[in-house]
Amino acid sequence: MRKIPFVLLLLLFSLGLTFTGCEFISGDTESSTEESTDESTDESTDETYDYPSEILTDLSSSWKITLPVDENGDDSSEIYLAGGSIDDRNADAHEVALSDLEDYKYEPYFQVDDGGVRFRGHCAGATTSGSKYPRSELRQEYDGGDNYWSVEDYQYLNTRLKVTQTPEEKPEVCMTQIHGPEDEPLRVQYHADKGVYVIWNESNKDYDNALDYTLGDMLDITVTVDTLSGVDADEDGSDDNITCEITNEATGESYSKSWTSNDDTGYFKVGCYTQSTVWLNEYKGDDYEDESIDAYGEVIVYSIDLVEN
Repeated sequence: MRKIPFVLLLLLFSLGLTFTGCEFISGDTESSTEESTDESTDESTDETYDYPSEILTDLSSSWKITLPVDENGDDSSEIYLAGGSIDDRNADAHEVALSDLEDYKYEPYFQVDDGGVRFRGHCAGATTSGSKYPRSELRQEYDGGDNYWSVEDYQYLNTRLKVTQTPEEKPEVCMTQIHGPEDEPLRVQYHADKGVYVIWNESNKDYDNALDYTLGDMLDITVTVDTLSGVDADEDGSDDNITCEITNEATGESYSKSWTSNDDTGYFKVGCYTQSTVWLNEYKGDDYEDESIDAYGEVIVYSIDLVEN
């Protein structure tokens, strides 16, 4: 191989050139870096799947979703920024029926993320007419529609999920529910200052037995609805018919509780029901500041196993 004089090597180095054999290659990598950036994917997405229905495979047969925007894609941001009150909020949250969830996504509120399905509800989101808080949440379509099952019949739900984000001022999200016609017999919630805890029969908050939790820990949640003969929840001797079991797979801690539902009927919900709003001060009082427009709650769901009767 022909040798290149030392002086010429110095000149080539100063010009930012290297060589391989007899072929000179530019040492300037800026153009190749820009090309790589253009082709890169968001680290929060997953290249294996395109749609949530590829991961949660019974979406189109058992669930519908409520999104934190209306059917035109609008939320409550402009209303809030214009000085409107919480009663002026956009309360027309869009629902997507189970028949339309096959190969459906709505970024960034309902999409594939980290091998699971991201549910994100931002605090300026549109709400349902019956709630002040936004949600990206699945609602069980029992028997193919907006129906209720009986708590006297066996029902089963298992889900594995992570909470990955909470709002700042009221750092709380609901991940799993049983919703009844009058009350909410079950909520599984996370609050940054309290941990993962259960609310049973609308207002009974089991803070004392909350599980320690760090954002990103995997939770395994099992809810069984069935009359458990001989297990008394109340002083009147009635039998328990709801059991909730939660395991934090990261810590090994577990929780279990059984009780009697105040409602005779219900349905399951899974996703992210964000427990805060940009109108937090107006809604909850002087102990709270309003959430920012950019604040949101987020839950990633990896599996749902549902048995309905």
